Amino acid sequence: MAHFLGGRLVRVVWCEFKSESGHWKKAHLLLSTDAILTPEQIIEAYGERWSIESMFNQLKLSWGLKEAWQQTRQTLHRWVHLTLVGYGLIQLLGYLDDQTVRQLCCHSPWRKDNPTTAGQIRKGLLLIFHHVPVRQWWNRKCRKFEPPNWRGSEQDAAISV
Repeated sequence: MAHFLGGRLVRVVWCEFKSESGHWKKAHLLLSTDAILTPEQIIEAYGERWSIESMFNQLKLSWGLKEAWQQTRQTLHRWVHLTLVGYGLIQLLGYLDDQTVRQLCCHSPWRKDNPTTAGQIRKGLLLIFHHVPVRQWWNRKCRKFEPPNWRGSEQDAAISV
């Protein structure tokens, strides 16, 4: 019975995983609220869910969702959508076998074979766009996302038509 879950019945499994180098990592405690699952089923379910855990970790720590500073639900939803679009584009670029994408990953030549990964692409884009103050483009007064000179370029486009 898990006290922190209001006395709910749980199944607990201690397990150890091997690292890529073959060494055993420290023991982990897996907790399942589905108490009829076998220990093997709990470990398998954990393994299936692990593929999305890295996405949540990256979104929280690398993409700034940990410090979501928005005041309203609508603003938070906008920020999450923009963040997920950026995350998705980086993931898709990771699958694109293109010389331009590979050049983004040349910022760490000490890495063996300089692999093209979404994280490496993100770091490469950060090097290129580190000076772009995206957070300053949020207009708190009208609660809209407005890059600099956005209104001016819109008027210029209307005049040229």
